[in-house]
Amino acid sequence: MKKLISKIFAAMLCAALVFSFAACGDGMNDEGKTETPSTVNVYMPDGAPAVALAAFMDGGYDRAKFTVVTPAAVIAQRVSSGDADLAVMPINAAATLYNGGKDIVMLTVNTHGNLFIVGDGDGITLDDLVGKRLGVIGEGNVPDQVLRMLLDAKGIGYEKSEEAVTGKVALTYADDGGVLLPLLKQGKVDYAFLAEPAATTAVGNFSKKIVADVQELWRAQFGGGYPQACLVGQGKFVRENKAYVDKFIKDLAAVDGWAEQNPDKALAAISSHMESGATTSLKILNANVVKNCNIKTVAALEMKSVCDGYFQKLTELKTGLGTTVLKKVPDENFYYKA
Repeated sequence: MKKLISKIFAAMLCAALVFSFAACGDGMNDEGKTETPSTVNVYMPDGAPAVALAAFMDGGYDRAKFTVVTPAAVIAQRVSSGDADLAVMPINAAATLYNGGKDIVMLTVNTHGNLFIVGDGDGITLDDLVGKRLGVIGEGNVPDQVLRMLLDAKGIGYEKSEEAVTGKVALTYADDGGVLLPLLKQGKVDYAFLAEPAATTAVGNFSKKIVADVQELWRAQFGGGYPQACLVGQGKFVRENKAYVDKFIKDLAAVDGWAEQNPDKALAAISSHMESGATTSLKILNANVVKNCNIKTVAALEMKSVCDGYFQKLTELKTGLGTTVLKKVPDENFYYKA
């Protein structure tokens, strides 16, 4: 009898083990959560956000498929649709998607201000823009918002116009630097409000000068810096793949200086990962340009107070329709807790 019971117990144990291994084979880990997918789709806009991930694109990263999109506005579509498991995107766009009910989490802040005003002359103030035509990248995105916050704080009027406006700054918008630079070259704008690396491209290719450092203007007006682009993840993906996400963040922080040391490799990596049919707007990439991109991977929670301060300003900044850019400051669940 005892032998029979032992045989039955052994058979039951064997069956349990078989079931356990089968569950693992079906994509489940020992905590009952799904394993990291065979492909992790990572999207980012062309420019500094792509430079931030250039080391991963050059050497490859565990199961990650990298895609660089242009113009920058496309990135919000990729995140909203769920195509992107992870993505670098403008911080305001991430907050807007979150406030709108999208299940996304901000993991890190990756660029911390890389905006410059380019044109002729040796240096200008914001007051010098009055009566001039200023080309601006990314209507409704961080560059536009930073500019208008600065102009509002100085009491300088502005309006959207392709022609100069007496007593105001005339704002002409372009999707990105690749579209705006020809306008500057053709004299259709007097100055261009650009992010790196496009700012240096304007200096090198069109004999222009950086006439104002926007980061210095921001510090003088508001103190400190501002967040520009962040890494986000789909909430479901992050919750089910925490170990992968934590390692991705740690490894990304470890290669922050790689592009500055390997600018040629970084440019080649970005070019080879452009979305089908697209070409990078980056023409010049050297150590100084990468340094000006102001890239540093900082955990979301560490940046919470800075981000909240920036978001608060967005709840006060008006859109062209009279509403505010953000309806509210995102709650604490927007910030990833490692």
